[in-house]
Amino acid sequence: MPAPQWRPFLSFLTQALTQNLTPRFLTQLMRAAGGQFAHQYAPGEAATVAAMRDAMNQVWGELDWGRVEIREAQDWLVLTHYHAPLTAVFGAENVAWAGAFLEGAYEAWMHQLGADTQLRMTTAGPADASGTMVFLFGK
Repeated sequence: MPAPQWRPFLSFLTQALTQNLTPRFLTQLMRAAGGQFAHQYAPGEAATVAAMRDAMNQVWGELDWGRVEIREAQDWLVLTHYHAPLTAVFGAENVAWAGAFLEGAYEAWMHQLGADTQLRMTTAGPADASGTMVFLFGK
């Protein structure tokens, strides 16, 4: 939950964004912001999936942004992000576009960690009631 002094600002900002921009543009905007975030908060080096998870969770933990679990599945890496504050900040009705922030951050981190730049991060579906979001990284 945002600090009390930020709640009105974030509420009105969200209203202005959703009234003036399309969901597609908001998604692109948040994805780009996530990419910028990833460059500012680079996770360092990681040679294994477990090391990637630990490096990413170090960043999320310092910012109180939840945590991620990563598992391998066929042609994908599956990233499950728990407890991101996106619902608290933007409201449950806006998590679809707000979650693109995580999508952009995770894709940029994967590329920073050496993944092929042709591989993409996609959202697997809508966030659940607790705000948990699942992402797929692959072709």
